Amino acid sequence: MKILVGYDGSEGSKKALEKAKKLISTCDISKITMIHVEQHSAIEYAPFGGVVKIQDMEKVGAEVFGDDFKEMQEAAQGFKNSEVEIKIIEGNDPAQVLADYAKDGNFDLIVVGARGITGLNKWKPGSVSKAIVDNCFTSVMVVK
Repeated sequence: MKILVGYDGSEGSKKALEKAKKLISTCDISKITMIHVEQHSAIEYAPFGGVVKIQDMEKVGAEVFGDDFKEMQEAAQGFKNSEVEIKIIEGNDPAQVLADYAKDGNFDLIVVGARGITGLNKWKPGSVSKAIVDNCFTSVMVVK
């Protein structure tokens, strides 16, 4: 089973990450990918199509994304017995980026928090998670 976790540093995304960690103990999970959708013009810092991988680009990630990148690294250390990958991807619509990434990567489940901190939508509870549920062909777990 492959799980995609939407992560933006909000309390909701932290709860989603904790739920994904709990799923490891009850499900046969082979891969977990944490994705942060960067809405700024960060693509110039990521020579591989806007994707920054910890293993390959730790220095660039730390310089460009600073505390967000470090927080994702620390959160990923809590996973055991599963492959964990962290990606930061540029995009204007986090819901669409997550839905497309899940479809293209044949993920079995997207786990997201009920509330995030994305742009102006941070004032509208659950707008990104709702858009993912409404428009995604992959199963979605919204964690409160």
